[in-house]
Amino acid sequence: MTWRTSLDQWLSQLTDEDLVKQDIYNMTDEKQLEDCFYKELEFGTGGMRGIIGPGTNRINIIR
Repeated sequence: MTWRTSLDQWLSQLTDEDLVKQDIYNMTDEKQLEDCFYKELEFGTGGMRGIIGPGTNRINIIR
């Protein structure tokens, strides 16, 4: 799966009222978008560690 496919799937789970969706639309740097979605965030024995923000490679809440 490409990061763009992951982005599309992630956005489809959000409503228009979700502020995080606006964060994605405001990102103009394609490298930043790719970094947010190129992989799933990994969890280890140390607990949750990662950047908080939108995307599959970030810590966030999706309803």
